[in-house]
Amino acid sequence: MNGIFLKGGGAKGAFQAGAIYALKEKNIAFNVISGTSIGAINSYFIYTNNIEKMRDCWHNIDGLQFLSLKKDSKVIDNQSLIDILYDLEGQNEEIKSIYLNYVHIQNYHPKEVIVDITKLKKDEILECIKYSSLLPCKVSEDMEGEHVLKNYDFKQSLEEFKKDLQAGVYNDYKLDGGILNNNLVHPFVNDKVNKLFLIVFNKDYEVPEFLYQQYNKEDIIVIKPKTEFTPIDTLRFEGDFCKRLFEEGYNTCSMIRF
Repeated sequence: MNGIFLKGGGAKGAFQAGAIYALKEKNIAFNVISGTSIGAINSYFIYTNNIEKMRDCWHNIDGLQFLSLKKDSKVIDNQSLIDILYDLEGQNEEIKSIYLNYVHIQNYHPKEVIVDITKLKKDEILECIKYSSLLPCKVSEDMEGEHVLKNYDFKQSLEEFKKDLQAGVYNDYKLDGGILNNNLVHPFVNDKVNKLFLIVFNKDYEVPEFLYQQYNKEDIIVIKPKTEFTPIDTLRFEGDFCKRLFEEGYNTCSMIRF
């Protein structure tokens, strides 16, 4: 049994997709998956056995097409991405569980919700994926969508979100799981696997100590990029940028011997 963790990170998910593609070429199958935000989106390609379509999606991506901002909205609309997932057919019978998380705002407080989507119907699955990848962003009448998407700073946005949270702006909203937990690896404590692959985006990523209480070091494989990311890369869904990251993920994983 193999497990894979897919971290959230917006456009950086192209690196993740490239790594997944390389693992597929190595005939490495996954039985347990956990993912947040863009990791939730990539996980659905695995779940439906559509790795080629995942590659095509990342090679032909256009942020202005897949993401949009509506005037007076409080979130970055990701429905176009969800529509792509809706058209996917098939199911990977080797998969036992897929854990996704999102944040539910209740009485000014964010609460993490973790769901095993293999237990849900298709519409419910896509609803959870939408929540898991729904970023907060207040849009005023005088803001241009293209400018916001190209200059969206995730760290700055989180600081603004904390203020809005206390003001009740997001009460009863369901939002991106990475707001609270972008390291959803604890499902692998109870759902133990033989080999655990962690695809992350920060070069200094450290495996949580509690995983080493359950796994030998040689059974945890961390796959991370050499590219140094900035906060504005989160929504950098630009063709050349995503293609380059996809290739980096593919090449990084291709060189690893398992």
